[in-house]
Amino acid sequence: MKQQPVSDATVVPRVGVAVFVINEKGHVLIGKRTGSHGAGTLALPGGHLELHESFFDCAAREVYEETGLILEPPQVSAQSELLSHSPRQKHALLRTQSPSQPVLASTASTPSPFDEDPPPQRSSILPTPLQFLTAQNSVRMKDHGEKGHGKHYVTIFMKASVKHDPASPQAQPQILEPTKCLGWCWAPVPYLLSAAHRQHQLQLLQLAAASEGRSFPVSIDKLLEAESLAQALQEADETSPVTSYGSPPILSGALGSNTRRSFSSSLSRFDGFQNVDTAEEALAWAEADDFARGAPLFQPLVNVIIDHPGLQIA
Repeated sequence: MKQQPVSDATVVPRVGVAVFVINEKGHVLIGKRTGSHGAGTLALPGGHLELHESFFDCAAREVYEETGLILEPPQVSAQSELLSHSPRQKHALLRTQSPSQPVLASTASTPSPFDEDPPPQRSSILPTPLQFLTAQNSVRMKDHGEKGHGKHYVTIFMKASVKHDPASPQAQPQILEPTKCLGWCWAPVPYLLSAAHRQHQLQLLQLAAASEGRSFPVSIDKLLEAESLAQALQEADETSPVTSYGSPPILSGALGSNTRRSFSSSLSRFDGFQNVDTAEEALAWAEADDFARGAPLFQPLVNVIIDHPGLQIA
């Protein structure tokens, strides 16, 4: 029998680091995963914590490797690092900077916005230094159709602004690892919150149906995709009938009357998220929706939003 490696998240818990990367408009970067755990879902940039690596270093490294973006450096070091007798590893960041290296505090090629007044062209949103937010323990994570007990991940959530670059005042993420990510999109925070709550309510309904010996006719990602399509049809003033919450009649009939009422009432609680103040925000919301095309959020991202309703993402 082939022995599984101890690094396998189905054998032992693994540690991942995910980063809420914030741009000059206060929007958060999301990507569409592919070719690995969580393929087909929307997730934050991030990756596995390496041996002897701090959360700060991992966050900066992973964001840079995946997007080419440089994060605003942390203001202070963690106490655990200050008390450490061994030197901090910064992945050779103390050497001369090269285009292939991420940048942290002491290696910044341009002065930190904390050292001087923000440039006039920068938005009124203050820069956010790289910082720890919270940790999430996901004990049984399964991809669609996956068998067994699933994977066990402890995800460390960080946040930071993109470091300001006078030559490029608008942050433009690159697809540097196309085998892991199909693309990036800046999403308004309310859009992310709304998507997480909508997905969570569907999951609760799925559990409730299972407890009654029933099952959803299709997977949750298909329901989200159908809802997104129905919403687009409504916005385009199509004449095809849809339910009050945007799902096609065939799905609403298959879910059952009790489920329809619960689904409709749960989504109505989050209608306020879509009351955007400006045309620019409305456009950003529409662009994020077009990018998602009904794709579900990566489960740890849903969990952290639901479990920490007061989380200050941006």
